[in-house]
Amino acid sequence: MDGTIAEFTKTHLELIENERNFEIEQSQALISGLLPTHLQRLGFALVGLRVTNTRTGLGGKTMMTLEAAVMGDPLPPTSLRSGDIVGLCAPSGHKPGKQADKKDQQPTARLSGVVTLVSESKIVVAVGGDDGEIPEDWHERCTVKKLANDTTYKRIIHALKDLTAIKERPALHTVLFSNIDPRFEAETVIADDNTGFFDSSLNESQKAAVRLAVSAHDIALIHGPPGTGKTHTIVEVIRQLAARNQRILVCGPSNVSVDNLVERLGRIRGLPIVRLGHPARILPAAVAHSLDSQTKYSDAGELVRDIRKELDDTLVKIPKCKRSAERRALYDQVRELRKEYRVREAKVVDHTIGGSRVVLATLSGAASRDLAKNKSKFDVVVIDEATQAMEGECWIAALQAPKLILAGDHQQLPPTIKSMDARETKPKEDGEKEQRQSCELLETTLFERVRTKFGDTVCCMLTTQYRMHADIMKVSSERLYDGRLVADVSVAAHLLSDLEHVTATDDTESPLVFIDTAGSEMGESAESSDISDTSTGNRQVKQLGDTDSKLNKGEAELTLLHVDRLIAAGVLAADIAVISPYNAQVRLLKSMIRDKYPEVEIGSVDGFQGREKEAVILSMVRSNGAKEIGFLSDFRRINVAITRARRHLCVIADSETVSVRDPFLKALFKHLEQFADLRYPDQV
Repeated sequence: MDGTIAEFTKTHLELIENERNFEIEQSQALISGLLPTHLQRLGFALVGLRVTNTRTGLGGKTMMTLEAAVMGDPLPPTSLRSGDIVGLCAPSGHKPGKQADKKDQQPTARLSGVVTLVSESKIVVAVGGDDGEIPEDWHERCTVKKLANDTTYKRIIHALKDLTAIKERPALHTVLFSNIDPRFEAETVIADDNTGFFDSSLNESQKAAVRLAVSAHDIALIHGPPGTGKTHTIVEVIRQLAARNQRILVCGPSNVSVDNLVERLGRIRGLPIVRLGHPARILPAAVAHSLDSQTKYSDAGELVRDIRKELDDTLVKIPKCKRSAERRALYDQVRELRKEYRVREAKVVDHTIGGSRVVLATLSGAASRDLAKNKSKFDVVVIDEATQAMEGECWIAALQAPKLILAGDHQQLPPTIKSMDARETKPKEDGEKEQRQSCELLETTLFERVRTKFGDTVCCMLTTQYRMHADIMKVSSERLYDGRLVADVSVAAHLLSDLEHVTATDDTESPLVFIDTAGSEMGESAESSDISDTSTGNRQVKQLGDTDSKLNKGEAELTLLHVDRLIAAGVLAADIAVISPYNAQVRLLKSMIRDKYPEVEIGSVDGFQGREKEAVILSMVRSNGAKEIGFLSDFRRINVAITRARRHLCVIADSETVSVRDPFLKALFKHLEQFADLRYPDQV
């Protein structure tokens, strides 16, 4: 078994290093290839910001708030999100395309930090510890650039090395890396509140999944197709485990996936939980359970409150100092206060984590220093959305307990492998097949590997969905879930026209609308063709899949018209989502729709996974004579796209391009032609 583990870790370490290096190279190529103003246009930078506030955050970090140069102005549209690594620098005369040494191609940031909050009007960046001295001129003019984030890669590498080094292995490792079958209790005792389960609303497939997870000695899988109540089921599993006096580490690949569980678990009385991670990255409903909040406001937190206030008061004084000697003295004082702050804070953090029955964090956050320093052990690790995480990422958390429960849906989007995505539209060259096979190995998740190995022995599928009209759900159920997915009676026939404020129209009484652009000369184009700075800059930008993205102006115009009709019929703008597989189309749609309907949510298909709206408009973009569809050929992306809608799905696409080659797309368009309200652009 140890030989199998050594071979597994060796292969994955190489692949993770390759992926890490690829992302860093691409980030450097982008930053060195374009002016900051064009990076801002593509969403990778914000230029000319003012530093409007500094304060002390968890761990003594300096929290910098930056806003637009003109007070009250909104920030430009940006792809910067919480958790991104960014460089901060004063504006420079950097010119794109300049040839330089490798070290000179590094970002010119004088400070680096992590984005903790992005809103319409401001961005907040956490700058680490003693590196938080802010040059005086930055308070009036500062540029923020997105950098490659290799923190997760480093933590994966560390976890894989730890996996290899373990001497006394739990049975879980034997099951996952040898021919030993997983073990289950013969009879499962279900704790309850006199109803059989804590949550009396669970259906039979959800109850079966709970029994499987609770009875497992080593590993269990919960397969949750769209809308099937996977989160409800996981919450019940956690409650059952806690009732057995077990301590649980709950993780997910993203902050949103974790916070959804924090919000549900936080409503349960008598269940002590703590959410690791900076509060600015956490949803408002979950902030009260964050480590930072509990450290601040608990009785034990009194130890650090006074010194935190003194730190903040000192930081406020610094920008007002005109003499450099005074400013230097205040920075020295800040450093001493931070040292004392960290010592006191560490004691409170250890007490808070140790006293919690359930600890929640992102998979990367499971490697946090706060958790590593705490000596309390876990009995079970639960990973939600496990099919969106690389296996190596899951091992960051999985090493911390002898039992593992994975929840997800392998028929939805897998983890993002950037080195593969960047090659998806390029012709095969020598070595390309081997590179692609390596990327696909990295894309294979722990959930899929275990399910393939043990099948239904360890996996229970949830079969009743509570989101979609039956016609919206049908293709996914038949093609991907063996026809087992059933729409609950409460949603099977619901329509937009059933909503109190909506009038009956052809749109609101149709669960499916298909606007077919075939033959209408609404061809696709490449966004990068609009960038005309320098030829060198263009070549570097075209190396990046995201910035060489596709758009379709005709489809965007049809999308806006459909939004107009829905809102005219009384559908609330907040109940509508506009999505597309291509980021360039998303940017175009935002420029056309956001000013008119700011509450309409516009985003990528990938970014909308796990979400839902009453009405969804999907713009597929691709329309070309060669019938090339790029990553639309990934059925999992299309499955996500068409299962976000509750009552109304409008698909805008060129059927002659999109439906020709891929079996899932063929089935989808056949279904649309049969069941949807079929329209053409000249009829819209």
